[in-house]
Amino acid sequence: MYTFEEKEKILELYLSWAKTSKELAREYDLGNPKKIRKWRDMKLKHGRLIDQRGKSVKGITMKGRPKFVRIEDMNKEELIKHIRMIEDIKKAMA
Repeated sequence: MYTFEEKEKILELYLSWAKTSKELAREYDLGNPKKIRKWRDMKLKHGRLIDQRGKSVKGITMKGRPKFVRIEDMNKEELIKHIRMIEDIKKAMA
């Protein structure tokens, strides 16, 4: 795992055309050169590198499987909210 300062340094070398992503990946033992291009895309999109581990950052949607919901464990208010959400989704899809 690299610190933000190290990532910034590697990214600056890449953006200044000093070295290719393959050369930098080999030199800094990154494994896959796509990591550098991912950092580049993040910096171009958000203006900075963002730590995407843990809690999500506002404006960035996280991909992945939705949380499993156990209806048996919900209280009355949560159940009503969940049912309304499902109904809204059905209306939007119709």
